[in-house]
Amino acid sequence: MVNVLVAGCGDLGRLVASHFVAQGAQVTGMRRQSTEFPMGVTGITGDLTQLGEGAWPDVDLLYLIMTPLGRTADAYQKAYVDAANAVVSAYQHRPNKPNVVFVSSTSVYGQSQGQLITDESVALPATATAEKLLEAETILANALPTTAVRCSGIYGPGRYRLLDGVRQAEPWKANSWTNRIHRDDVVSGLCLLGDLALAGETLPRAVLASDEQPVSMWEVKLWLSHQLNVAPPLPDQIAFSDYFPTSGKRIVASKLKQMGWRPQYPSYVSGYESMLDHYLAHRNA
Repeated sequence: MVNVLVAGCGDLGRLVASHFVAQGAQVTGMRRQSTEFPMGVTGITGDLTQLGEGAWPDVDLLYLIMTPLGRTADAYQKAYVDAANAVVSAYQHRPNKPNVVFVSSTSVYGQSQGQLITDESVALPATATAEKLLEAETILANALPTTAVRCSGIYGPGRYRLLDGVRQAEPWKANSWTNRIHRDDVVSGLCLLGDLALAGETLPRAVLASDEQPVSMWEVKLWLSHQLNVAPPLPDQIAFSDYFPTSGKRIVASKLKQMGWRPQYPSYVSGYESMLDHYLAHRNA
């Protein structure tokens, strides 16, 4: 029987875990505090950086899906670097090393002048938090067969920060390029990589995960403003040039598609259309 560990069995992890349960795998999930796990998943509750080596089951496939408790370098150190070290300590000397799928971020690319970022682009982190992510990727890859999945901004059910900001007419910043991916498309990509690894495929060290439409933030906000029937808080006097993005990057996730991944929500329009009714019902309740 195939054994899978999902370390970080939260919003993304529980869906990944359920995928492998449905395939008949023995699935173990880890969560920092919650004792709630999907049906069919053996749960371990606790800080994985504090677990003894014996608490880590022998597995064929391991997902590391962490969420930092803040946006500081220290929070990222604990969530990513310390977690990566814990995984390596638990598995690097075992005869059967698991394939690791690590959820990372496109923030490891510090390029911010509208550059096109592909799977072949060099990661040049420009912030302390991005440096921690890249450090965690390196720690894992140097010890275990690892694929870092560098996700752009994840949105979807329950992730309403942008919708709330538009609805509340928060002031807009200068226009910039943005990239995003629906939660369900992240999950399908993660599951595909796991399926391929279990089938004996050699996976790349890193892949990008983003939808098919890099887009300016103003375009997204204008569209959402129309959908939410909110007047966009633009100044009365605005130059045509202000509509053009002055910063950010444009993500092209081709490698994952070459491996067979197809996003259900290829653009922000299809993704947010799937959310709006539920969002409005939730906020108007």
